[in-house]
Amino acid sequence: MKINVISIESSRPEWAEKAFRSYESKFNKSISINWVGLKPLNRNRNYNHSEIVEQESELLFSKIKKKDFVITLDRQGMELSTEKLRVQFDNWVSSSRDISMIIGGPDGLSKDLLKKSDFCWSLSDLTFPHSFVPILIIEQLYRVWSITQNHPYHK
Repeated sequence: MKINVISIESSRPEWAEKAFRSYESKFNKSISINWVGLKPLNRNRNYNHSEIVEQESELLFSKIKKKDFVITLDRQGMELSTEKLRVQFDNWVSSSRDISMIIGGPDGLSKDLLKKSDFCWSLSDLTFPHSFVPILIIEQLYRVWSITQNHPYHK
């Protein structure tokens, strides 16, 4: 199974790339995880928020393969405990579809993209720097995957 974490990002710090790659290397060969970064649109002082959100969401959507299981990350999404995420993860894996996890820009995702997604996940009510989010995602995926493998990491 392939998991693509697709995000709008202005830059990717070296420490974030290193942390992501560290978790990526812990999965066995049955799971491949990739982090795809897309440049945000230019914003001037008086930019149109909804127009930028629509255009960035279209850009993100263009990177999703037709048969992918699409997971959007949004503050209004479903918050999951580790156990509930494990159940969701089992369902995602059993669907035999690749997964695209979508992280919007600073203004979020369009309502249309949120509606098109198969699942909308909220990591927290807190706001995180964009560089942290892919690392939080891969760590949580590794945690629930390790549970399915009876690995002691999650304890």
